[in-house]
Amino acid sequence: MAEKLKRIPTDLVAYIQIETEAIRDVNDKMIISSYCLNKLEIVTWYIQLLEVGSEKYTVPHNKSYLETIKWQLMACHKKIMDIKITNPKDRAIINVQYPPGYEG
Repeated sequence: MAEKLKRIPTDLVAYIQIETEAIRDVNDKMIISSYCLNKLEIVTWYIQLLEVGSEKYTVPHNKSYLETIKWQLMACHKKIMDIKITNPKDRAIINVQYPPGYEG
């Protein structure tokens, strides 16, 4: 009997996009990057299973859906890698936003 694999969540790409917008430091960037690459690896494996017609595993998605997710994950990873992290030493210690006319 074939083992049924887990479904890829429909909100996976949206979750990665939201987390990408919340990147503040190198640690955040590496965590979401490795998560994205892990999901990309799983999707690629599912596609390969469909292509070879595996009898051991049952993939819960069709190939076109998985290829779309793969393309979106690759775009997400590129966006993650394009984010520039500013050096904490270069940031202002206190950044006060004054209302217009009160700049001093």
